Amino acid sequence: MGQESYNLSKGAKGSLPPFSAETVVYFDAGRSELAPNEVQKWKDSVSHYLSQSLDSVTLIGSADTTGNLAKNRRLVKERVQGIKKHLISRGVNPKMILCQYLEPIQGRTPKEREQFRSVVIQWKGYGSA
Repeated sequence: MGQESYNLSKGAKGSLPPFSAETVVYFDAGRSELAPNEVQKWKDSVSHYLSQSLDSVTLIGSADTTGNLAKNRRLVKERVQGIKKHLISRGVNPKMILCQYLEPIQGRTPKEREQFRSVVIQWKGYGSA
């Protein structure tokens, strides 16, 4: 990967309108790597938002309660830290990244449990998101 430059400094950007947007990426059960079908969605999202003037990025990790509670708590942290590491490697200032780790959430259905195995990325900044 080559080094690229992005507009990542804090503060108002002249006449650019502020924006707030959210992206969610999902993980397979028991895994801290992105699910294969999520990789392209993630790449598209990152590329789009890194072309904006970012003010902050908040990462909110969650897991379902299937299996061992301690392992699920560890998965939440590993998922968030993996996303954070990738953002930093793409030029995001680590001081702009806020991390939140939710307690594992019990889903009643397989679809609900799948939704809880995720990291929500909240993008805030200036531009045309």
